Amino acid sequence: MSELSEPLENYLKEIYELEETKGQAKVVDLIEAFSISPGTISKALERLESLGFIDRSTKRIRLTEDGRKVAERLIRAHRLSERLLTDILEVDWIRAHELAHRLEHIWPEDVLEKMDRVLGNPATCPHGHPIPGRIQKEGIKGTTLDNVQPGEYRVVMIVKEREWILRAVEDLGLIPGKRVKVEGMEGRDVRVEVDGKGMKVPIEIAEQVVVSGIR
Repeated sequence: MSELSEPLENYLKEIYELEETKGQAKVVDLIEAFSISPGTISKALERLESLGFIDRSTKRIRLTEDGRKVAERLIRAHRLSERLLTDILEVDWIRAHELAHRLEHIWPEDVLEKMDRVLGNPATCPHGHPIPGRIQKEGIKGTTLDNVQPGEYRVVMIVKEREWILRAVEDLGLIPGKRVKVEGMEGRDVRVEVDGKGMKVPIEIAEQVVVSGIR
């Protein structure tokens, strides 16, 4: 198997994450995620297909078994790195996410295994995304905050780990594990109560916060 460059590994990882959050990966999503031209992504996809890491025989971009193995290892390394940085080193979760993009490419497998044990075999990253092998895709259940009825919920996951989104949800207190009372829509905002404090969550943020009901 040919050794992949870091950029090509990043494409595989993004395809995996798009499948995880959207159910499928499209060329337009990759162009948006990497802020690159259609020509650049086309060449990268051709290379990945020639190496046997993706299949484009249908209109969808699909990871092959080899491609999924590479992507899952990168995702695991990324999310364990985030846990190490936030849980042990007390780095804020925005900087941890940025640093993990670099660290995910360098950890040897034996170091990842030790890191996993030290961290207590966590099920998710700090943003609620599952670590491969711990929780199956269907195991993360919930609905985005903009689509739920009034009631009591718990934050499960932040969909896109972009800096402006992470900063906004942190400021609002909508971090995974937090209880939130949804009161209803008010214009394009969602009225909620967190830690006894009422606030309005803009729709563009509510769309990124996955919650599950509390029984």
